[in-house]
Order: sequence, then structure tokens, then C-alpha cells
Amino acid sequence: MTLDCNNPKPGEFNSTDRLSDLPDFIIHHIISYLDTKEAYRTSVLSKRWNQVFATNPILDFHHYYKFPMETLPRLLEYIDTRMQKFSKENLRITKFILALPPNDLLLPSKVDEWLEIAVRNQVTEIFLKGPANYKLPSFLFCAKSLRDLDCDNVEIPYYEALDLVSLEILFLHYGVVLEERMLAHIVSSCPNLKELVLSFYPSFKNLVIPCHSKLEDLYIEDGGKVILETSSLTTFKYDTDSVNNPWPIIANRGLLRNLRHVRVSGLSITGEDLAKLLPELTSLEKSEFMRCHMLTNIEISHTQLKHIAFYDCDNLLNVVIDAPNLKKFKFHGDT
Repeated sequence: MTLDCNNPKPGEFNSTDRLSDLPDFIIHHIISYLDTKEAYRTSVLSKRWNQVFATNPILDFHHYYKFPMETLPRLLEYIDTRMQKFSKENLRITKFILALPPNDLLLPSKVDEWLEIAVRNQVTEIFLKGPANYKLPSFLFCAKSLRDLDCDNVEIPYYEALDLVSLEILFLHYGVVLEERMLAHIVSSCPNLKELVLSFYPSFKNLVIPCHSKLEDLYIEDGGKVILETSSLTTFKYDTDSVNNPWPIIANRGLLRNLRHVRVSGLSITGEDLAKLLPELTSLEKSEFMRCHMLTNIEISHTQLKHIAFYDCDNLLNVVIDAPNLKKFKFHGDT
């Protein structure tokens, strides 16, 4: 008896591999939910799956950051081979992730070459933990397809020409070096920027966040003197390990009329400051205060507020809250 695998009778096993019959772009989407190691394991299933993995538009090389140094030459050769394949065959790259330890074997020119291939092949997301003293190249700031840029341990020189028309998310982490004017230039020149994270201790003389129509989420870590000039923010988080940093300067508090979530840490803000500030934040729904040691007696009156939290505000003595829509109150510290 001959089995019909496509139309099996009751009790018969259908051995058809329908998953492998799917188009490449659908399988690419499926394995995009796997981490790099799991995705690599699919390459040994068959020649078909090996080809699918080889053309996967997500190029993730971040696991190599923890590999032994003696394996690095082989790893760099592997990365270069994969990047050259995408370059020669003009294959689409959606995400490029590179994180390697500081070393003398990885030349900046080679990283430039890989980034240029990614940009040329319409990359939308770049996550880069650069080698020591690596400077981002100028062509990266003219990548019109780039939507998400996440950098760690790189230097960003000042470039006049910027064309990041699609950029929506910018994360600058520890070890990033750039001038105040370059940051302001990037923000002003990216019309679709929605989320900005500065966690590289940007202790500028003046950290200016210029006027922007779409910037919604702003996170700053130890930014020093902050000047906000934009009215589009819905989330503002400012954390510092310093003692009693000043409250960010706001040219016009009406600029924060759309703010819904504020989280501050280590600031020299008083109960009197809060009493004046919070009523002006008419859309505020969530407020968090951490290590704000000048807070002692607080009176909060707000109709929209739904969530209030105090963490390790050591001198807090008394809190009076008039918030009819409050759903959650958190307190952590010495009572």
C-alpha cells in the first residue's frame, strides 16, 4: 500500500515538512523570535534551513563579547565572511548587532566596512558596542533607513551633514563621547525621533533638549544642568548618583503640559517645589521620587494622578494626598 503524505488516511502519519515549504521571508520572521544560538541550530536541520539561516536579515554578533580572546581571530573571520556574503548578494539587512571586547585585532576600518554594508543594505536597527576609541563614521548619520540606533563605548564626532529621517529611537550608553552641540544637532535634525536615552553620564555644562514635535520619551542619567525646550514629552526620567542635583530648568513649564510620567532620582527638590510644579503638569498620571532627600513635608493635589511612589527619600516625614483617581501608592524606606 502506498501512503499519500499530502492526504493521509485516518491513523496514517503525514511526513510533509510544510514549515520548510514556506517562503524565506516568513521563516526569517519566525526565527527572528529566537536568540542567536537557537537560530543557529536551525541551520543544521537541512540544506534548505542552512540557506535560510545564511540569508537571515538579522545579523547578531553580540554573543561574541564573552568569548575567549584566543578565539577572536576566527570569530572576526566568520563575521567578515557573513558580511561579505550580504554585500555581494545585495541581501537585505534589517538588524545589525555587534559587541566585541576591546582588542587590537579588530581594526576600526573593518567595523566601518561592516557598518557601510549594513547601511547600504537598508538596515533599520543598529546595536553597537564598539571597540576602544571607535569613532562612528559620518556615513552612518546619513542612513535614511535607520530607525533604531543603540551605541555603547563609541565616540561621536561633530558632523554637519545629518540625514536620519527615519530615526525613532536613540540610545547612548556608557562610554559614549560626544559634544553638547552634536547631541542638540542630532535631536533637531531627526524629525521622527520619539525616544531618547542618555545613560552615559553626559555631564555637559548645559544639556539642552531642543524643541521637537515628536519626542515623547526622555531618559537622562546624571545629565548635570538640563534645559528642556520641547513640549512633546509624555515620559521624563532623570536619574543621578550625585547628591542634590538641581531640578531641570524648564523655560516655560507649559511645555510639559503633555507629560504623563515623571521619575526623578537624587534631585534637590522640596515639598514647596512639588506643590508648585505638579498642578502645572495637567496630564500627569504617574510620578516617582527616588533618593530626593530634601523632601520632608509634601502636599499633593492632582485630579489626573493615578500612581505615586517614594523610594528611599530618607527625610520624608508627612505626605498629604488629594488625588481622587489615585490607584496605586508605593513607599519604600525608613518609616
